[in-house]
Amino acid sequence: MKNFIIRTLSGLAFTILVIGSILYGPVAFAVVFGTIMVAAVWEYLNITMGKGNLGETLLARTFTMVAAVALFVNMFLVVAYGYDPLYLLFAVLPVMGIFISNMYVKSYNVHQIKEVDGKVERVPNGYETYPFTLGALVYVALPFSLMSLVLFDKSGVYNGNILLSMMIMLWCTDVGAYLLGSTLGQMLGHRLFPSISPKKSWEGFFGGLVCSVAGAVILRAAGLLELTLVDAIVVGVIICIFGVLGDLVESQLKRNFGVKDSGKIMPGHGGMLDRFDGALLAFPVAIVYIIFFAA
Repeated sequence: MKNFIIRTLSGLAFTILVIGSILYGPVAFAVVFGTIMVAAVWEYLNITMGKGNLGETLLARTFTMVAAVALFVNMFLVVAYGYDPLYLLFAVLPVMGIFISNMYVKSYNVHQIKEVDGKVERVPNGYETYPFTLGALVYVALPFSLMSLVLFDKSGVYNGNILLSMMIMLWCTDVGAYLLGSTLGQMLGHRLFPSISPKKSWEGFFGGLVCSVAGAVILRAAGLLELTLVDAIVVGVIICIFGVLGDLVESQLKRNFGVKDSGKIMPGHGGMLDRFDGALLAFPVAIVYIIFFAA
């Protein structure tokens, strides 16, 4: 009971923080979502590169964090305040530092070979994990940075309704998937992707799809989602499909590294990467659709 209360309170507080930051204004959004992004990037690096070699890889991790912040902040400044898009080039400079810093990791310079079944093989020294620093930028920092593109209307006035609607649709997907998955999914047992997530079912997926689309229609009727009915439905479908895929992608990542939760920042909920795994794939696709294809 105590764990349930803690989980409920932490989830409620986080939801209020996310919604409040979007509604309050651009600076609040930038501070809150920028902080969440930094936490998610750090969690991703801890999962993929491990915590035991933190001292050796700290420089590379630092450059990664700086590049992530530079990408997020400069994208925000370009969209919010009309800065020259060339400012985005500042995000490239720390990436160069990642490659240079690798030379100063001692374990990366220890090269050993062993013979296995008559074949000579290289003994892993950790160097093979460094590309995950670049993966953190593409997988985590870029999706968060792209959110700025739907924060302002065509006249440049701040309006976080689209981003907020996308968040609500993602939550609707989770609720629908849980409700139908925990009932029909458990009884019928049509597994969605058992090798990655044994508990997820096709029944849960379609439950999430119905709820996401229904949420999109309601949000449009309420005036929060300023899209045509067709576009609202398409965005609802995109959020569900790619939200589920995003969840599976993170589950596969954690399984391959033997990790249950990405972090412990939220009691009962895990880390920021766990909270935004669906958004990391769903939001970029939805944003592309809204910008290039929505009427």
